[in-house]
Amino acid sequence: MATASESNTDDRIDVQAGEGPDEEPEAPDFAEECRVSLDVIEVDGQELAELFAHGEPPADAGGPEPRKELLAHVSPSELIMFPRVSAAYRSAFLEPKYDQIVRIRIPGDWRVPESIGEFEELLDALPVGFSRRASRGLGLKWENRLIIEAIESATTATELQLVEGDEASISGETFTLGRRLFDRVRKGMAQIGRRSQARALQDRRLLAHNEIVHPINKELFPRLYRQARPGEIFELAQLSTRDQRRDERDRAAVTRLVRQDAPQIARENPRALLELRSEIERVTLAELIGRFEALLDRNPDERVWQTFFETHPFVLSISFPHPVLLIRGQAHVGGTTIDGRGESIADFLFRQGLTGAVAIVEIKTARTRLLQNTPFRGSMHAAHADLCAAISQTLDQRAELTANFHERAQHPSMEGTHVGHVHCLVVAGRNPETADKRRSLDLFRSATKDVAVVTFDELLEKLRAIHRAMSAGGAGAEAAGPDARH
Repeated sequence: MATASESNTDDRIDVQAGEGPDEEPEAPDFAEECRVSLDVIEVDGQELAELFAHGEPPADAGGPEPRKELLAHVSPSELIMFPRVSAAYRSAFLEPKYDQIVRIRIPGDWRVPESIGEFEELLDALPVGFSRRASRGLGLKWENRLIIEAIESATTATELQLVEGDEASISGETFTLGRRLFDRVRKGMAQIGRRSQARALQDRRLLAHNEIVHPINKELFPRLYRQARPGEIFELAQLSTRDQRRDERDRAAVTRLVRQDAPQIARENPRALLELRSEIERVTLAELIGRFEALLDRNPDERVWQTFFETHPFVLSISFPHPVLLIRGQAHVGGTTIDGRGESIADFLFRQGLTGAVAIVEIKTARTRLLQNTPFRGSMHAAHADLCAAISQTLDQRAELTANFHERAQHPSMEGTHVGHVHCLVVAGRNPETADKRRSLDLFRSATKDVAVVTFDELLEKLRAIHRAMSAGGAGAEAAGPDARH
């Protein structure tokens, strides 16, 4: 039975080593072959051989002469092939075999052949991967056509020249390719093909098991899965840096894989894991800033801001001078009347991470007015009633929490907390638009020592500053990350 860990020796590819069996001889297939002839001529006292491909002779003897095309030219110094389509049933019969490359030139010491048999003996000296039968139209074998396609897709070359060596270059319309490089690429493609065949066989076996045997008894015959071979994920990752066409399933799978392998990554490459964490935090923070900016543009009511800060308590935590932890949102701090009405509810309760001191946060909106529009004396603007009401509300919540702390402290979330000093924070409004108003707000805030006032713009700017530090890779970036404050 096939197992999920089944493997094949062909799963490993080493194109540098280039090990692998030679190609099989071309089996006769007369439907793919054409008639060929060879003439030996003399030019400037030197013998040359010319190989021709012929169309079928006409059935009517009085018809036109059969088509005749040059297939190869052999001189003592070079062999030139003009690969052509050899199958008579194809519409492109005797046309050039490739779209752009019309000539393959192979310099060397060649013996001028006097017959088709001698010409095909010369073909044995070509690298593996070339056709060995003149009647097949010469050129590369079908499985190696991608070498030609790669050259044609990237260049305007019309001639391929095969030389000794391990290099590739282009000059004018001639693309020069080293034999060793050709052979290495040819072997690599062959090994990829064998590997694909082995993987396809494994997949078919797994499919047969999972669709036929597994449904009979799912516990006795569990579903089998194909396992990635060592190095396969690395190859996919290399490709992914160039191809961004990944969907949500791909990203979810990568996330699960990193989470699963995190302990081993921490042992093998802890720096990479730290860099990944830093990048995730940086990207996450950028996304958070984008959401914050979008909300400011919408200018929603308190309910929307309450949900946003409950989802992202880190945004509020950066307003404190010390590390804090969220206890809960919409915290009941007391204050009910005898008929059960008048319950005092704080928008957020935090605790200092090290000492356990409790903090109250009251959330208003970006529309909350902070200052009077008209100055009351000179350039000074008095605090607006909306801001004063928010401060008074927060002070009342502090008083209720302090008075009722004994019973509130019994809740598990309040374990280890105290109300020796309750820090109060109001988040409201936008930054004033004029220098006089900004100075007036600062003077007022400095006098309200029991309640800190922070604007939505100031929270956003703090987030941006942290993101800039993380993006610059400064020494303080790690400490400024979200986890440092929770």
